Amino acid sequence: MTDSIRATLSDSAKRFLPPQNGRKVEPAATSTGQQLPKITLEDVLSNVERNHPKLRGANLQRDIASFKRLEKQGAFDPVVSAGSDYLRFNTEFDAKTQRGKVGEMQLADAGIEMLTRYGVKIGAGTRFNLGKVKSPLSPTGSGGEYFLEFKLPLLRGARINEKSAAERQALLGEPMAQAEFELTRLDLLLKAANSYWDWVTSKGKLDVARNLLTLAEFRADAVRQRVAAGDLPQIDSAEADLEVQRRQGGVIKAERDLQKAAFKLSVFLWAPDGRPIPSPEESQAPTRLAPPVLLTVQQAEEGQRSALARRPELQMLSLDRQITQVDLDLARNQRLPAVDFSFSPGRDTGLGAIGNTVKAGVSFSLPLRQRAADGRIGTALSKIQKVDFDLVNERQRITVEVLDALNAINTAFDRYRAAAQEVTLAERLEEGERVKFQLGDSTLFLVNQRERATAEARLKLIEIQAEYEQAAATFRAATVQF
Repeated sequence: MTDSIRATLSDSAKRFLPPQNGRKVEPAATSTGQQLPKITLEDVLSNVERNHPKLRGANLQRDIASFKRLEKQGAFDPVVSAGSDYLRFNTEFDAKTQRGKVGEMQLADAGIEMLTRYGVKIGAGTRFNLGKVKSPLSPTGSGGEYFLEFKLPLLRGARINEKSAAERQALLGEPMAQAEFELTRLDLLLKAANSYWDWVTSKGKLDVARNLLTLAEFRADAVRQRVAAGDLPQIDSAEADLEVQRRQGGVIKAERDLQKAAFKLSVFLWAPDGRPIPSPEESQAPTRLAPPVLLTVQQAEEGQRSALARRPELQMLSLDRQITQVDLDLARNQRLPAVDFSFSPGRDTGLGAIGNTVKAGVSFSLPLRQRAADGRIGTALSKIQKVDFDLVNERQRITVEVLDALNAINTAFDRYRAAAQEVTLAERLEEGERVKFQLGDSTLFLVNQRERATAEARLKLIEIQAEYEQAAATFRAATVQF
């Protein structure tokens, strides 16, 4: 593992700071004598949050939601327009010349228009219609006409319309993207934590297997010496050698399990430049872990409240309901008749002008059937009901998930205490059987059995410790405490 990658893995690891659970962290050494820091759970989680490509992609999704909101807000940007035309046309037929009479006109206009979120269109501008103006245009004075223009929806399109509804939904899309990011983050952190504890557990199991092999190799040498001296039968040497081979196979399997767990953990470790970090080294796994502790009733209650208040799944459902409510409001509005009032006061100026001008009117439109709006209303109402059902179900699922994690933590605590006592008793029996063997009151077979029983008890203790840590990680994820 290069210096740059080690620096990426954790600043706190480089300084050998103790993790949050209070266990002491000591530097490990490579084959070259170089000191490598122990990797803590917080180191892994910190690396995932900073560098994991999936989280980076989810973060870009938040940017996409912001740009989408900006796009929808563009519907309310003011629009400036201008144009100019020249027309030469036939005004009437001249019977004397048998030709048409030529007419000319010049048209020019400029203005600015904007749409408000209420639905009102506001505009201002000027127009020049000079020469022989053709209907439906009307001529203006030589100085042009200057006007204001208002178009007000009274029913359909008032307060909510397609553009304002799209903007509302885009605004809700930003917290929705944030909730999706948080959901992705919690899922990744939980998987990373589980992989981390699988790796730590595999290292602990390998240590037990190696210690067991060391005992067998030491005893095999001693048995061979006693056989050579005539103190023990030849079969004891064969049995000792067989036990060495059996335990050697266990070490090989444990080494493979550790390698596989390290590969699995490396999936979550990335450098800032997007390169994957090589698998962590065996020496970087912590060897001493804090014993499990019970969760208090207060912690359990706070965890449930935190889960129901902060879980992104509930936030996403709530936002989905609000987005659908916008669809429902728009559909109900579109069922109304379209009644629009327009008013445009102006001032005609220059030679030939008439002074004040005004244009006002009311338009009415109503489809004979409302199937489009009714279909949208029914769809929105059904979606809202579905979201309500999903919310009830999700709240219950999250509550059960938190309770299950609590139960797993406290059960692992009780099992750990029993397993620790089992290890103590197994070690006592192992030591007693070894003394009896030295005194000639036991057999090598029984000594091997006692050692295996002790190893099994230690492996059980390691597995229970891992179950506790993974249950604690599940509780942290379920209550959004990562």
